[in-house]
Amino acid sequence: AGSAAAAGAGAAGYGGGQFAAAGTWQVCNAAGTCFVVRPGEDHIIGRNDLPVPKNTISRSQCQIQVSADGTAKVMSCGKPETGYASGGRPWEFLRCYESRQLQNGDLISLDKNDLESAMFTCYVS
Repeated sequence: AGSAAAAGAGAAGYGGGQFAAAGTWQVCNAAGTCFVVRPGEDHIIGRNDLPVPKNTISRSQCQIQVSADGTAKVMSCGKPETGYASGGRPWEFLRCYESRQLQNGDLISLDKNDLESAMFTCYVS
């Protein structure tokens, strides 16, 4: 029953786009392409999500996980480290399976050697 409840909560804003469940996250690259991740869902981000894919980034570089209560975290999945910056603090680099809690406005980069070319900003509604 728990997964059905989570799926129902995530489906509330599906399709229409005019409203979203509380704790719905958008992860946007510099080109303005955004991925929506609703409570109870997750989304993998990798090299093919960049305007210009790079072979130095894994196809599954990191995962955005949003729990049923709307809190989110980023978990690094790729062989290269994933960059993470929160609240104006310096970048830190997450190895595979390391994760950090996300806050509105946090930055993620798929390329630690060229942060801005592979950067995403996280927004919560």
